[in-house]
Amino acid sequence: MLTQSGFSLQPKPFFSNFGAITTFAIFGTFVASFVTGILVYLGGVTYLIYKLPFVECLMFGALISATDPVTVLSIFQELGTDVNLYALVFGESVLNDAMAISLYRTMSLVRSNMSSGQNYFMIVVRFLEVFVGSMSAGVGVGFISALISFLIYFFNHSCEHFIPMILSSLHAL
Repeated sequence: MLTQSGFSLQPKPFFSNFGAITTFAIFGTFVASFVTGILVYLGGVTYLIYKLPFVECLMFGALISATDPVTVLSIFQELGTDVNLYALVFGESVLNDAMAISLYRTMSLVRSNMSSGQNYFMIVVRFLEVFVGSMSAGVGVGFISALISFLIYFFNHSCEHFIPMILSSLHAL
């Protein structure tokens, strides 16, 4: 579904709203994961739910904060909503995964190294390492997919309806 949404997305609204998309994806996911983690921790302190250590609550917040709005995007397409709104929701959902993975891995690192008293600077470095690595991998796969799409379209117009299927298979590999 997301591959089809990516193919049907108009590039102009996506790139003209890229600043807002990255703000929602990075800052929004960061805030959502910490608020969720803190609320889960407070729920445990007040015995409303099972009590977990604070770092594990933050791990849960990072895990649950990444959204997957496939249903929302299909409803937007069906209703013919504004292309800018569609681009914002689609772009945020694609980019927030890297942030959520980075936060989860960072909290997991904090949890495993709590007794060793690891330097906070190293935690920030690990977070940036995972974040930049995830983003680089996503951008790399995107560029390779764009190149494959261009080459298939440029050299053989008769099989252009197979492009989404070919790229979905490559992403699965």
